[in-house]
Amino acid sequence: MAAAAAAPAVNGKITTAVAPKLSAATIDPRVVKADYAVRGEIVRRAQLIEEDLQHGKQYPFDKIVWCNIGNPQILGQKPITYLRQVLSLCEYPQLLDHPQIGNLFPSDVIERAKVFLSDIPGGVGAYSDSAGALVLRKQIAEALERRDGFPANPEEIYLTDGASPAVHYMMEMLIRTPSDSFLVPIPQYPLYSATLVLYGGQLVPYELDEEAGWGLNMEHLQAQITSAQQRGLCVRGIVVINPGNPTGQCLSKENQQDIVRFCEQHNLVLIADEVYQVGLAGAVGHCNIMSVQLLSTAAASINVGFFQVSRKRTEASQPSLKHKQRPLCNCMTGQMHRLRQQCRSCSPGLYGCAASCAAVQHHVLLHPGG
Repeated sequence: MAAAAAAPAVNGKITTAVAPKLSAATIDPRVVKADYAVRGEIVRRAQLIEEDLQHGKQYPFDKIVWCNIGNPQILGQKPITYLRQVLSLCEYPQLLDHPQIGNLFPSDVIERAKVFLSDIPGGVGAYSDSAGALVLRKQIAEALERRDGFPANPEEIYLTDGASPAVHYMMEMLIRTPSDSFLVPIPQYPLYSATLVLYGGQLVPYELDEEAGWGLNMEHLQAQITSAQQRGLCVRGIVVINPGNPTGQCLSKENQQDIVRFCEQHNLVLIADEVYQVGLAGAVGHCNIMSVQLLSTAAASINVGFFQVSRKRTEASQPSLKHKQRPLCNCMTGQMHRLRQQCRSCSPGLYGCAASCAAVQHHVLLHPGG
């Protein structure tokens, strides 16, 4: 057994380092500095008011409506029945042996649950591959190819517990030094500014053009990256939120193509936040992004999301998987819920599909063939 390292000596005397008491002053200052406004002071104030209302205190209103995050079910939107039925059978497969199973569940639900249970070793209670169960990643890849018309590789798809952890994985992996930075839209969803602070990177803002429907002005974008580089920053990538959050716009195909060319010109990683695509009634078009380094994120309810790392499988592929392996895997129930069918009967609007329908993946549960 190796000997313990000697304690430091001061004036010939051995000293002992004593850990400080836990306080805001003794934790990582980046954690203290990071500000996630959608869970910030306004929300805390609203929680106090809600508590007052419960105890009979009078206000000019009788309830709090929570609109700080995309959370339609808390506002009364009903979840898709089919998804919960499939998950219930996978969580408790003994129900499949019930003599009245055909009366309790539709036949397509039963068939789908059997597919998942046969292709996921150990069922939903076991750990899966770190990137997510292979059968689910294959089906996501097939859904992406049907949607976009371009091949998708299941080995480039990583399932996560929501889209936010996907952003954390990527930022932590890409930010090497305090001079590493990302172009981030203003207005933005505060996940990006908070995550950059947390991992020690720099935010380079680019303002969306309200007069042009909150589009990206490419001259402004070029000016911002030039200014950042002149200040000694290394701009690693650009965040594009499409549809916009909180602005709600859909970028035109021409604007998307301009962004792709800009990324190729400056060797930027394109982080495409596509969480609200289907929620805007399928209004978002797509362009060929195979020439750039792409990290595409999406999310659904029951705390699941995924990200896709597109381009060629380079030497960065294995570190990406190793980085994702640290928590072993994400929730298996969530992985399965990721694969849902687009709700075509939902009304249009920002939350037109149940629980913030995302960019892809909605085909698989309802289409046993893939």
